Amino acid sequence: MAPLDGDPTAEWRAAFARATGRYYGTPPPPAMPAAFVLQWCLELPATLGAAAALSGPWVLDPRTAGLSFAVEPTAAYPTTLQLRSAGEVVDDPGRRLAAARDAYLDAGRELAAGYHPGVKIGRHQRLAMVDDLWAMALARLRGRGPVERASCCYLYAVPGTHECAGCPRLRRR
Repeated sequence: MAPLDGDPTAEWRAAFARATGRYYGTPPPPAMPAAFVLQWCLELPATLGAAAALSGPWVLDPRTAGLSFAVEPTAAYPTTLQLRSAGEVVDDPGRRLAAARDAYLDAGRELAAGYHPGVKIGRHQRLAMVDDLWAMALARLRGRGPVERASCCYLYAVPGTHECAGCPRLRRR
């Protein structure tokens, strides 16, 4: 998708907002699609990096892996992932996972700090997503349940929905 006004996620967020509106019968608040797009941009390298480190000898660095993906045209979620490089081979599993985590966290924090979708998503929220998505990827790959999150996807703000498992709003009750 081509950027609008220099924002590379604007069309994607708009497509996801339209898809969400069709699904729920009402348009979502603008922060919800913005949060989902950032989560997906973080989830893909987190999941791929964690999977490569846990199941193989690779340390995937999001900055050098050449990760690309397509966006499903009607529901606007990411599909068809592609990597140009599997990354560095590291034999020690503990060192490999730590290196993959560090590479992801560095790249993810840079991405999150620079993500300005034109709606209010605070710096704490954006940076907390980085750590949350790594923890979520590890939990999913290890067959564990939802992790307690510090960030929010704002799905609860869509009429007829509720908080996700692990949502920080659930701890405030």
